[in-house]
Amino acid sequence: MSANGGGAYEQHEDLYPVEWKQPDPYEQNYYVGECDYGTCDRDKAANVRERKRMCSINVAFMELRNYIPTFPYEKRLSKIDTLNLAIAYIGMLEEILATDQDPHEFLQNTVDMARQNHPNTSVWSTSDLLARLSWIDWVRLGMEPVV
Repeated sequence: MSANGGGAYEQHEDLYPVEWKQPDPYEQNYYVGECDYGTCDRDKAANVRERKRMCSINVAFMELRNYIPTFPYEKRLSKIDTLNLAIAYIGMLEEILATDQDPHEFLQNTVDMARQNHPNTSVWSTSDLLARLSWIDWVRLGMEPVV
């Protein structure tokens, strides 16, 4: 061992013919090489399955965005915003179906109560959904527009 405290490396220099260095992922040949025991095929198959899974999830979100009210000038909603808005929209549609009131009157009353910060306002009457009510395709629902 040397006086500068070189340690185990200097004691066994014959075991380490070249100095060891941390692999650099930016080196040209870092990702190139042979895989052991068929791991490349398994990894490639797993990557293909994951890409297909993510693609099907993204397609489902695109389809869901077609059914919830969005502003015409709005960029694509994030996945979490899409889910939250879909939950609120489904809640609104459930309440419309469950009420004995005329759907138009029910929605107008609920919107008015939400604007007045009434404590018994429906769960779905979030400010985000209320702002989007004017963009709902009411004709598709068989209703008159709610303002």
